[in-house]
Amino acid sequence: MDAPLNLTASEVNHRSALISWQPPLAEIDNYMLTYKATDGSRKELILDSEDTWIRLEGLAETTEFTVKLQAARGLDTSDVVSTTFTTGSRLFATPQNCAQHLLNGETLSGVYTIYINRDPSQGVQVFCDMTTDEGGWIVFQRRQNGLTDFSRKWNDYRVGFGNLEDEFWLGLDNIQKIAGQGRYELRIDMKDGQESVYANYDKFSLGDARSLYKLRIGEYNGTAGDSLSYHQGRPFSTKDRDNDIAVTNCALSYKGAWWYKNCHRANLNGKYGESRHSQGINWYHWKGHEFSIPAVEMKMRPFNFRSISSKRRRSAPGL
Repeated sequence: MDAPLNLTASEVNHRSALISWQPPLAEIDNYMLTYKATDGSRKELILDSEDTWIRLEGLAETTEFTVKLQAARGLDTSDVVSTTFTTGSRLFATPQNCAQHLLNGETLSGVYTIYINRDPSQGVQVFCDMTTDEGGWIVFQRRQNGLTDFSRKWNDYRVGFGNLEDEFWLGLDNIQKIAGQGRYELRIDMKDGQESVYANYDKFSLGDARSLYKLRIGEYNGTAGDSLSYHQGRPFSTKDRDNDIAVTNCALSYKGAWWYKNCHRANLNGKYGESRHSQGINWYHWKGHEFSIPAVEMKMRPFNFRSISSKRRRSAPGL
């Protein structure tokens, strides 16, 4: 029985590698693949006869691996073919945002730990969006089904609430600390059925707790219209902390918490599914004040991420 051909390791990073080969001419039942690290740890896999590649995940960093492959039919086996590769090290040992996780090769959206100012003692769990507009976004608010109550008091909005895999608010303290690590941009994605729009602001930060987390944003671009600039420089308000300039308590009147002014053009923490004027999840320049947007995400990433990732792709072809 002839052996598989051209066993190759590619797309190697600090935790994974893609192993590929060409099948033998003979009919086979399966493959036996083993990979062994220099420390002696070894794993064996049985693969389907139609497989021509496998991605090895969860590998040790900066380690040489030897991969061996042979085809089998009944009790007969082919000669063994082999290849070696060495995993690299992470670019960022303590990633301070989702962009650094992405540059480390973590390409799946999900929950990750980031470290404020790369301090191992300041870990924060966040949801990373690794697909939208090249990825690398820290999602800090999500509305999608109305199962989480967003009409909450100051302390809840300060520390955060909800489920990172579902609806949540990351917390003003966390948002302020993360966005304070450098220049960040803000993206807001909104969806109604098949219709999707976004608003992007090229600067995003919050003031500290003493400033009541004043909102600071840069220039707008996008498809949703600019409903957030109205709230520029405003402190945050909740139903028990009225920091707006209106006669009424905007948070209490409009069922949410926000950087209210007198009162709002955007109300993304408003009451889910509420169509009464200004009380739902509103973005005035897209759907007005009498439509509650069913799906929203607010997210941020370093402003220079796009140029960094582009340079990395040019210097590392094939990744």
